[in-house]
Amino acid sequence: MRRSWRGSRGLAEIVGTLMLVLIVVAAATAFSFFIASYQQQLQTQEAASHDRSLEAIHVLSVQTAPVSATNATYGAMSLTIGSGDIQSMSLTDLVVNGNPVVSYNATWVSNNTEVAVGILDGDVGDALLLPALEQVRITLDLNASDSLFSFLSWTSAPSSNSYLTINLQTQRGSGFTFVYVPPTALSDLTFIQSFTGSVLVDLPVLDGTHSFQQGGNATIVAWEWTVTNATDGHTWSEDGAQVELTNLTATDTYNASLDVVNSAGLFGEAPPLTFLG
Repeated sequence: MRRSWRGSRGLAEIVGTLMLVLIVVAAATAFSFFIASYQQQLQTQEAASHDRSLEAIHVLSVQTAPVSATNATYGAMSLTIGSGDIQSMSLTDLVVNGNPVVSYNATWVSNNTEVAVGILDGDVGDALLLPALEQVRITLDLNASDSLFSFLSWTSAPSSNSYLTINLQTQRGSGFTFVYVPPTALSDLTFIQSFTGSVLVDLPVLDGTHSFQQGGNATIVAWEWTVTNATDGHTWSEDGAQVELTNLTATDTYNASLDVVNSAGLFGEAPPLTFLG
């Protein structure tokens, strides 16, 4: 009996040792799978982060225009964007002055192919595929009464005499912000002496050369003057950074206002000048 008990005890020790070995092996295997999965996940995250860091979108040009001379709200807007990435990317979000764009037309510069992008009927999808190093012209419908209106609503209607902020976001989560500042219009009145026949007279000169542009992504391209004879109500326009006025009536009062326009279509206004002819 004693010999049988000792044999059973030895067998139990062997089985226990085998079970311990199996537990250790299973734990080591599970840990190895965990490490491999973690490394794969880390590599995937690093690859995604690397791809995201390579993404680059540039706004190459912006064209805007107000509804009318008396309504500065945008009547038209288009922008050209360019990819700086050697891989293709998807543009998923476009926001203008805090207003999300829900539909727009996109034209690839390389082949002049046009597609409608957004959530409206007829749109090809809500993301724009931007091939590597491609340029695209985006046209927005700013007519709120149009069925193809590019926005759900104007929560903050952008206007040509205010800041223009454009936000772009890609499917990988890269965000790009571009801010365009309206020019600052400064007007002045100087005089030059000139002969009218044999008489030396002082001619008024409208001077807008001190107007300036901040921001560095636009330049002043036009100086537009509106001159009004306050005595008889006659109004006319002049163009140029400096404008010499002739044929004025010496006893009449005149008002001259200046608008300067930059290459993004934004404009600034200067207070009117008042002077005698």
